[in-house]
Amino acid sequence: MFLTIIVFIVILGLLIFVHEAGHFIAAKISKVKVDEFAFGFPPRLISIKRGETRYSINAIPLGGYVKLYGEEEEIKKPHSFFGRPVGWRIFIVTTGVLMNFLLAIILMTIGFTIGMTPLVSDPATLGGQKTSQVMLVYVQPDSPAAKIGLQQGDILNGFSSTSDLQQFTQSHIGQVVNLSVEENRETKNITVQLSSDKTAPLGVGIVSITKVKQPVFQALWTSVKEIGKVVAALFVFLGTIIKSVFTTGHAGPAAEGVVGPVGLFNFTSQALKIGWIYVLQLVALLSINLGIINILPFPALDGGKVLFLSLEAIFKRKVIRQEVENIIHLVGFGFLILLILAITYRDIVHLR
Repeated sequence: MFLTIIVFIVILGLLIFVHEAGHFIAAKISKVKVDEFAFGFPPRLISIKRGETRYSINAIPLGGYVKLYGEEEEIKKPHSFFGRPVGWRIFIVTTGVLMNFLLAIILMTIGFTIGMTPLVSDPATLGGQKTSQVMLVYVQPDSPAAKIGLQQGDILNGFSSTSDLQQFTQSHIGQVVNLSVEENRETKNITVQLSSDKTAPLGVGIVSITKVKQPVFQALWTSVKEIGKVVAALFVFLGTIIKSVFTTGHAGPAAEGVVGPVGLFNFTSQALKIGWIYVLQLVALLSINLGIINILPFPALDGGKVLFLSLEAIFKRKVIRQEVENIIHLVGFGFLILLILAITYRDIVHLR
């Protein structure tokens, strides 16, 4: 549990830092003064000022922000947000999302260089070295597997498919057999007596996985294609939820796949059980999700800000007064906080 908490905090911190660092770097490139770089939302816990920028750690760790000079007051002075052309402002707002995708590409490239199971692609369609294995996804209580300490995420060596293992256990029902098990990259040989239960002699749920290992440049290209497919799948998923809301009045079954901080903590715990490479994969997937969510044209999100800036670019002037836009973003932010709290409550209820 302690390790999961630490890893979860590191993952959350990394995702927030990378996103906000994108805004920060883009602001510096655009010659816009950064008043504050903050992790979390107020009240403020720790703060230190270096140069023109205050760096803060706040009490509510559900995000972060980069406060730019003149962003809320529409101050048109040198080094202010509104002192720059609208194109530069769009660049500043969107770079956080771009950084999330860049992080995902880097992590998945590392994964495919080491050897990783693709997120969506069929391994047979990818080049490189392939290794097929059988992984435990469930261990039945009081089963032969449970009695010798097998756990979710363990790899059973010597079997390239689920049917291979099933044929082996079926042909040795009730017998003592030797198995080679890989747990957290450590291999050990164990002896187990299979039960006489023909439906589950070992007492495990299994899945066949194929890890793909590629040279770094090939891994980079594979990562870009994988992320493209994931993005397309996420937009289809979001479209299903939106369509359900407008046609039935509620989010529908697809919304069950949406999780909050508690659900993410549970995913982190599961990924740790089956190996660090899956933690890497989880972080990449979360970074993609964060990028997609932030670019949606909703108030308080980066996409909502881009929407207002795009209207300004089209009409060559601000269409909505800054004071009104600030209120719209504030209302949107409040809605998002309520949504996160509602999803968190549902996740907690499901844990019971």
